[in-house]
Amino acid sequence: MSIIYFHSMNTRSLLLLFVVLSSLGCTNGKPDEEPPKLIIGKQSVVIHDIPALAKPFAFEKTMNKIVATAGGTATNSTEMLKSMIDSFAESSFTHPLSGKVVEVKARPLESALDPKNLLDPASADGMIPVGLFNRFDLAPADGSDCGEYRIVYAKKSGGRTDRMTMIFEARVPNPNPGEGLKGCAPITDFWAERSKDANAAQSIVELEKLYYHGISQVDPIVKADNYGLKRGQIRVNLFMTPNPNDIQWALREFLVGLDSNGRAILKPEPIDDSPIASLFRAASASSDFSEEERKNFHQSFLGQSLCNLVNPDRINKKASAADIINGISVGSDPKFNDFESISQTDNDNPAFDTDPLLLNQVQERLAALSDLSGVSPEQLMNRAGTMTCGGCHQFSAGSDLGNNATWPASLGFVHIDEKGDLSPLLNDLFIPQRIKIAQQFKDNRTAFHQVKALCPGEASTPESVATPNVTKLREQGSIDPRVYAPARTH
Repeated sequence: MSIIYFHSMNTRSLLLLFVVLSSLGCTNGKPDEEPPKLIIGKQSVVIHDIPALAKPFAFEKTMNKIVATAGGTATNSTEMLKSMIDSFAESSFTHPLSGKVVEVKARPLESALDPKNLLDPASADGMIPVGLFNRFDLAPADGSDCGEYRIVYAKKSGGRTDRMTMIFEARVPNPNPGEGLKGCAPITDFWAERSKDANAAQSIVELEKLYYHGISQVDPIVKADNYGLKRGQIRVNLFMTPNPNDIQWALREFLVGLDSNGRAILKPEPIDDSPIASLFRAASASSDFSEEERKNFHQSFLGQSLCNLVNPDRINKKASAADIINGISVGSDPKFNDFESISQTDNDNPAFDTDPLLLNQVQERLAALSDLSGVSPEQLMNRAGTMTCGGCHQFSAGSDLGNNATWPASLGFVHIDEKGDLSPLLNDLFIPQRIKIAQQFKDNRTAFHQVKALCPGEASTPESVATPNVTKLREQGSIDPRVYAPARTH
């Protein structure tokens, strides 16, 4: 009967029936198939194809864009870069929060660089792009921003004592702040789509749009606001030295700012989570600080900072080494941060020559955490070292962190080198975690932040891990120190 019926229907009726059945997902007797799930891979968190990056992400192009968006009195990339280079000749800086004069080691070879050569990719000193990094994993749980989106540049000339890298760490505002973390989806989805690209070159074509021109709902990544004028920073790895025993490998941090004449400059800034090392030593080694200042620093370190350093062990008794390394953070009080972090030797290592009194206090604090085992005071101090720039990049390699975790190696001071090679720490631990976070957020838009175990003495209930974002003095005023961000990994 049905066959006769269908044959007797006119063309218009058949078309109508087809439309109805299609809308119900029942054509051919089968439900509509869902589109295949996007599987996010490495290409959605890091791109390090140097030949393909060379022109689209040229150093001069980035510098010019920052200058053009900084406002103020007219200047140019050469002059702006010169402000950074000139700072390398200084032997001290005034801390913007404490007002203290903080000594640094003058660096004659970096201070002699010609900014025109750094901007010229044909020069032996030319800075070339070696990597792009998606750091959505740095976005705070409340979605007040969407994390960092980085460009890494390296000076072409090689050699153990003639190298320099610059990391442009743009912290990007949420394009839809009213939606919380979900508002970051236009950015994260754009990066996720890169896993479908045929190759890195195709991804770079797309990412060039995001970084320099913006995409739907999202302003360009490369703008002065995102490199310090309002948020974000630029970090520099310095290892140009006539004698590594005298002038050691070091890391510094800069913000885009305006000088007294209103011109855009790159101004030195204390380094996130890198306290002045003498504060960890006995009182005689930190004569620049009063007893009250030392006490304040130790109280801060023994409080939330210590809890952050053991949080992954406390929330998961079976935490793996990867869980621990990806989960520890510190949140040092920014008024004690140094202007440089030395990666060679143990001069800046909190675990080296630690004040015995402080170690005893750490032991008491650890013992008071009934849900923690397997972490000694020495291992806790090793963890603190990994969170500094110098430790993450060099001196913490091989450090025992407790509970069968050991800090992995860098590539000898850097995590991406002039050839675009990535360090074991990135390849084996950080990148897989970032892919996992990107996949989770793509699939369900939920926050990826680990639970925060209650820190004794704190009034709050368990919540997402919250590490204080570093307070920076900017042209538009200081950041509220109550704003929080997840663990910072260098």
